[in-house]
Amino acid sequence: MRPTRILYIENDPALRSILGGMLASSEDLEVLGSFAGAEEVFDRTLVRKADVALVDFALDQNGLNGIELGIALRNINEYIGIVIYSQFSVRPMVNRVPKAMRAGWSFFNKSASMNIEDYARILRSTSAGKGNWEEVLEEDSKSQEGEASVFFALTPRQRSIMSLSVQSKSAQDIAEHLGLSYSYVRKELSRAYAVLLPEAKESDDLKTAAVLKYMELMRIS
Repeated sequence: MRPTRILYIENDPALRSILGGMLASSEDLEVLGSFAGAEEVFDRTLVRKADVALVDFALDQNGLNGIELGIALRNINEYIGIVIYSQFSVRPMVNRVPKAMRAGWSFFNKSASMNIEDYARILRSTSAGKGNWEEVLEEDSKSQEGEASVFFALTPRQRSIMSLSVQSKSAQDIAEHLGLSYSYVRKELSRAYAVLLPEAKESDDLKTAAVLKYMELMRIS
């Protein structure tokens, strides 16, 4: 079985040198080219020879990002696999790829714990059309379902109180606005914090953390 032929695009020169060397050392991989940005990789002959491209999401701020470059490469070579890796969460990135083009796309977060065997496995699998984009979306869906369950674990009264807390209103302001006693609002805030931040420590800034968490949940629910 011949080595999987890859293109590697990474704008960080140190990482490109280290990981590029690792990729080149694998008997399962053949690095056709290592590039710093999108503008360097558009050799149509080279792109058509490649089985898969490993692309950093965050490329030149003034040029294409990794998703856009992957789409451009796929338009040159409809069979090339695209592997996007990033220091940011890759889950939202799947939706940037047109549904009709997602076969043969994989996404993963950069990790120092990954070794060359991990990279080779992902690259070879993606080059064969077995991308992980569906798994990434499923994980995202499960995460959102879990977050939504936290939102609905709050009582309607607690949600009303937290909605006002998000507006930077104090416990006294909330009590006056809802016609409740100050002590009742304080107790409901404490209960809401326990639901929103089950692993929080007493030393944490609970109010700020709870407000941020509630804002996230409001976008999901």
